[in-house]
Amino acid sequence: MFFCGSHYTLKNCFMRFLKAPALVVGILIALVSAPYPANACPVCTTLPDASLADHLISAEIIVLAGPAPDNPFRFTPKKLIKGTQKDLASLSEIPFLVDSTTRATFLNDPEKSVLFTYGAVDKDAAGRSLSRSWKRIFTLTADREKFLTDLEAAARHWPFDSGTTSERAEFFARYLNSDDLVLRDTALIELDRAPYSVVRALRPKVPIDQLSQEFRNINRISFLPVSIRLLGLQTDDAQAAKIVKSRYEQALDKGSSYAYEWALAGVELDGLAAVETIDNALQMPGRKLENRQNLVRALADAGSVSPNLRDVIISIFSRCLNEDPELALNIAIAARDWQEARLDHKLKAILENEKTDPVTRFVIQTKLTAFD
Repeated sequence: MFFCGSHYTLKNCFMRFLKAPALVVGILIALVSAPYPANACPVCTTLPDASLADHLISAEIIVLAGPAPDNPFRFTPKKLIKGTQKDLASLSEIPFLVDSTTRATFLNDPEKSVLFTYGAVDKDAAGRSLSRSWKRIFTLTADREKFLTDLEAAARHWPFDSGTTSERAEFFARYLNSDDLVLRDTALIELDRAPYSVVRALRPKVPIDQLSQEFRNINRISFLPVSIRLLGLQTDDAQAAKIVKSRYEQALDKGSSYAYEWALAGVELDGLAAVETIDNALQMPGRKLENRQNLVRALADAGSVSPNLRDVIISIFSRCLNEDPELALNIAIAARDWQEARLDHKLKAILENEKTDPVTRFVIQTKLTAFD
């Protein structure tokens, strides 16, 4: 086979925390998962759920295609990279038309080809594939051909469907500085979905000017969250530190949509002082629940990568459980990951409250019984 299977989604992340029967977890996922657009528009606020690499790794068929001899506006397979000729023959024609830009490329170089995959990346809670379709990946170049070869070799060693491992994140981090925007965007998507602890351990170096460009281009707004987090990991650079310093306190004060990202960047720069700034933001009246949840999530991730901050964060979480029980879900997950018992009595009280929602109740229950 050309690639082994591996796919990371919010579902996988949640299942990592909630070790429960598939049916129960599936119901919970349906309650809490927010959908991502499969095909992003030019200006979008979220990245696609399935990355270019996901399509390549999970594809049943991979072909290189060019214009059909009898119709220069229709694609036809020229070379089969993965799958069998029998399987390829049973599929529908590639449904994409040759656009004007690609047609000009073919006219200029008849040997050029476009890579397509056929298969299903999205899966339900039970791991079953949803509808299959053709996916246009990219026009092949020398750099992209090498990327395919390297990805094939690396993906063989990635555990099946286990989320974004450090090995996978490390592989794609190499392309953060690529001159090829397609490969660079693929790397950004992969690191956006990777756990913060994984990316922080890598501390990939990214030029500050390159990250700053993402802030100035409305068409790149979906890359802002990962760019902010990466900027926070460059704070040994004076320019990056200056940007973070000038932005994170203001972002937390005004309830920015990127509160999670700026909070993490602030902790990377100012440590305990930033934790106190986050705490102050949590106590501001009129904060939306989503903003408060993002701040708690940032504290949880900060405490996971910096154990020296946990005592202060635990005290913040303790107050939150008293005043804002809607934040209990993320707090329970953090306490479970840290094997922290100091909040158990407060979590138990929330568990016994009949007004607590089913998902939070389930997560608290798994936390309280995790080490029995």
